[in-house]
Amino acid sequence: MTSTTTLATLIELAEGRKNKAAQEFAQAAAAHSRARERLVLIENYRSDYESRMRNQTGIGLDGTLVGNYARFIQQLTEAVEQQAQEVERCTGHMNAMRAAFFDEERKLKSLEILAQRETQRQESTEARRVQKQIDEFASRRHYGTPTGYAI
Repeated sequence: MTSTTTLATLIELAEGRKNKAAQEFAQAAAAHSRARERLVLIENYRSDYESRMRNQTGIGLDGTLVGNYARFIQQLTEAVEQQAQEVERCTGHMNAMRAAFFDEERKLKSLEILAQRETQRQESTEARRVQKQIDEFASRRHYGTPTGYAI
């Protein structure tokens, strides 16, 4: 029975680790999603600003204003690059958390299989013990050994 209670304790601990890993994976996936949304937002803003600059230059802008537009677009391009790096970092973190979750899930499943095998072993041992008692009783009855029971 000790091995069963030990396995039950290990399973309980493994479930806790798996649940924690699942929460961390969910948080990493949400952070990745937010980072990706920010990247798309910045890319769209840069694209809109570039088309606005093209439309404005067609009308005729002075050189200072064109320079300002160009500098701002460059800053937006740098922001896009930084956010793309953040998305990559979040992707790596999310993949690591996914792997950790699956690892904890695998460990839990292994413990559950061990517990199942232990239960089957105990049931088999008990069944053999009962069968042995039945055979002994039948043998005593058949060969006339007193069983202590009146028939």
